[in-house]
Formats: sequence, C-alpha cells, structure tokens
Amino acid sequence: DIAEIDTLVTVVDGSRFLSELESLHSLRERDWHVDPADERTISHLLCDQVEFANVIVLNKCDLMNDAEKDDVKQLIQHMNPSAKLVESVYSKVPLSMVLGTGLFSMNEAEKHQRWLKEERIGEHNPETVEYGIDSFSYRAHKPFFPHMLHNALDAMINKTSPPFDKSIVLRAKGFVWLANFPQLQGDFSLAGHHFSLLPGNPWWAEIDKEHWPPNLEEAIAPLWKEPYGDRQQEIVIIGQQLDKESIKSALDSCLLTDDEMTKGQDVWNEMCADAGDPFREDWDAAIDQVLNNDESGHDHQHGHQQEHHQ
Repeated sequence: DIAEIDTLVTVVDGSRFLSELESLHSLRERDWHVDPADERTISHLLCDQVEFANVIVLNKCDLMNDAEKDDVKQLIQHMNPSAKLVESVYSKVPLSMVLGTGLFSMNEAEKHQRWLKEERIGEHNPETVEYGIDSFSYRAHKPFFPHMLHNALDAMINKTSPPFDKSIVLRAKGFVWLANFPQLQGDFSLAGHHFSLLPGNPWWAEIDKEHWPPNLEEAIAPLWKEPYGDRQQEIVIIGQQLDKESIKSALDSCLLTDDEMTKGQDVWNEMCADAGDPFREDWDAAIDQVLNNDESGHDHQHGHQQEHHQ
C-alpha cells in the first residue's frame, strides 16, 4: 500500500514557543531523541518543525495577550513565510485547513532551507517590520578565521557583549566558508542559545563541471566570483531589534583582510593552525564518520553534531 503525503502540519504551543527556543535542553534530556547518536537540541527541533511545515497551527492563543501572540506570529512568518498560519485554542481548527490541502511537495521538502533560498535569490519581499522582529542576509566573498568566528558566535548566543547585548539573534542559518577548509561548505545553524557548524556539501568550485547538473552553471552565475567560485558567506539572521550594520561589522571582523587574501591557501592553513581552530575536532570527526559510513554502506541519519551553547 502507498500512502500519499498531503500536508505537513506543525502545532506550536504559542505560550511557550519563545521560551523553548531559548531552552538549553537536548532531546535526550526529555527522552525525545531518535537514537543514541541524536544530539539535537529542543530549539533546533522546534526550528526544523516550523521551517518544514506547510501549515502551522499556533495553539494556546488563549494563554497569550495580543502583544505576545504578535511576537510569535512575526517570528514564525520570518522563519517560514510560505506556510499557512492558523490560530487555535485547544488545537481546534477547520479540517479543511489541514486535510486535503495538497500543499506538500517533495521537491520543496528536499530543498528545505526555503527562507535561505528566498533571501539568496530575492524571491521573498520582506514584510513591514513590526514588533521588533526582523531579518536580513549577511554575505561576504572572503573566508572566516575559525577562532574569530567562534568568538563572534559565542557572543551572539551569550547576548552579553555588543552588538549582541541589544541585537537579539533568535535564529540564523546558512553556508560558511572557513579559511582552512576550502573544499567543503560549513553548514551553520543557530537557534536560541545553541549553534552548530559542521561540514556540508562540497562547493561547486571543487567539482568538475562535467559532473554538474543541467542548467546549474546558469543558475549559480550570480553567486560565482573568480578565483574562488561559489565559495562565500551566506547567512540569514532573524531576531529582535537587530542593528544590522553592527552585526555585519562584527562578522566582517572575522574575515581575512585584503592583504591576507593575497597570501594563498597554504599560508591561511598555517595561520589557522597557529591561532587554533575550535571547529577542527568536530569537523574531522564528522568527515571521518561519513567516510566510515560510506565504506560500510551504513546510512546514518543524524551524524556527528557538536552543539555549542551558553
């Protein structure tokens, strides 16, 4: 028998959404983990569920005042602008809102990072900023020093030093280029008080064009910049009272300078080794696990994920 997926529905406890987003708990601590290797946090699970959904039911609206409800709605709409958002009490919603909608698309589900894609190619028109919730996309065509980026991300989740004492980052996600890992994208995710940065797919610049999918060269032409190809920083940031220029300056300070860019990859590797790379152990372990899984033919869904938290 074949069951057709019609709609992905996420029910959000509106009265606890913001506090759970700030939670320090792991799924394992609440016995919600999928398997022993599942090291995800509550905040990352919440974000994944909201970002995947076609319909989001904002439940327990009776336990929130208008201002609290509007804060949660604005954040959810920034995280997943294409989902239908339905308010409810006791999860009571018209069945027509969640059944027989035909909203699920496997192609869209496989892309997943919808709000990052919208920011990248300019499909989404930002709504009027209300209730202090806003978002923007950070881009740069230079690599990060790992130790400097780690310090900036620590400041971002600890929310104690400028600009992150007043600019509150609630969610961030994207692709990162580390100076000592030119082959692989860094898969970056931040939710509340947690962030992770793990090796992702190879940059297209690392793959011979004869192995590229059809029409890819035209599609990524706006992202391509010689001599580094598609390597770049691309991070979407969502938060409250965001001082965008100050956040951009904080991240820019982690990039190689123009003079350092001329030194070349071997010198970059030496500089990163001398300064210390806080991500190195996690990246090596993740890459080793993928190689070992490939050799054994084992497909491990979650892989190695080291969370950094306050």
